[in-house]
This record gives sequence, structure tokens and C-alpha cells, in this order.
Amino acid sequence: MKKHKIILVDDHQMLIDGLSAILANNDEFEIIKTFTNGNKLLQEIDTLNPDIVLTDISMPEIDGYELTKKIKEYNDNIHVIALSMSGSIANINKMLDVGISGYVLKNVGNTELTEAIHKVIQGKMHFSDEVMEEMVKNKHTKQEKQREQTKFTERELEILKLIIEEFNNAEIADKLFISERTVETHRKNMIRKFNTKTIVGLIKYAMDNKLV
Repeated sequence: MKKHKIILVDDHQMLIDGLSAILANNDEFEIIKTFTNGNKLLQEIDTLNPDIVLTDISMPEIDGYELTKKIKEYNDNIHVIALSMSGSIANINKMLDVGISGYVLKNVGNTELTEAIHKVIQGKMHFSDEVMEEMVKNKHTKQEKQREQTKFTERELEILKLIIEEFNNAEIADKLFISERTVETHRKNMIRKFNTKTIVGLIKYAMDNKLV
């Protein structure tokens, strides 16, 4: 049976030893080399030709982001699983941008690590439960922000109602005790916010959604 070739990269030898111990007794995997410096891996990657690289994110000289980027540029078929103490959405998104296949926390156990490797070999992705929770939470936050961004402010509604009543900018400014320039700015902002091309489209959107 062909073994899947794995490389471990982390600037802490203790973590490398721990992960090596977890994978040592699995007949499907072979840890072909470990590195405490990502640049050393890049110097040898052509001869090593791994199937999977498990790499720390926060490392001196070259971090996991830059290392993954260079690995994927060299051979996009090499699967990279990020290792981290943190499941911060900033780290997750940054690593996703350079093409990781998985993201696991450093407290990973035997079962999860084996499952993660199996999944990425099959072309799937794997994220630790805590990481998935952070991603879902971030998605909900983004959706909420998008909903907030597509709401009329009280001032915008005032101006829109007056536009529907066919008041011009000068008349609206006079009624609301604001400048014509402010009225025009609100008009432009509303058109951009609701992705319409004209004030007519904006009015149609507001009426279809029973906003005015």
C-alpha cells in the first residue's frame, strides 16, 4: 500500500515530536521529514515532493501564510493543513486565501488529525470544531452587517418620502433644514447602497419592500 508522504513544519520541536508520535503508528502515512524553519523546507521541496504539509502559522523568518503561498505556487497539488493555537477569523481567512485544505488547532488529537489528513487527501477540507464555530459566527456577523447596510436611515427615509412627493433638492433642504449638497449626497448614497442606477429604481425598491 502506498503511503501518503507528510512533512511537519513548526518552530517548536516539542510540537513536532507530539504530532510525529500521533502519526507514527498509522500505516497509511509516512513522515518523510520535519522542519523548524519553513525556508529549509522550500530548499528541499523539489526532492521531497510531499503529499501533505502540516505547518504552523506563526513562525520566524517565514510564516505559515508565506510558506503555504510558495508551496502552492510550486505545486498546487500539495495539500497544506494549517496548525495554530488560535482560531481567529483573521488567521483563518488569510490562510484560506492562499489555498489551505484544512485548519486544525494544536491541541488536535489522534482521531481528528487522522480524519483531517484522510479528508484532504480525498480533495475535501477539514476544520477543527472551534474553527468551524468561528467561521459560522463570522458569516452570521457579515450577513447582519449586510442587512444593516441595506436599511434606510431615518434621514434617508425622510428625504425619499419627499422625493416621492416630487419635492426637488432645494425644497427638501428647506423643509429639513439641511443644505442642498447634503440632500444630493443622501440621494447618491441611497442609490449606491441599494445598487440601483436611478432614483426611480430606488423608489421602486422602497415601495416593493413597503418601506415608504
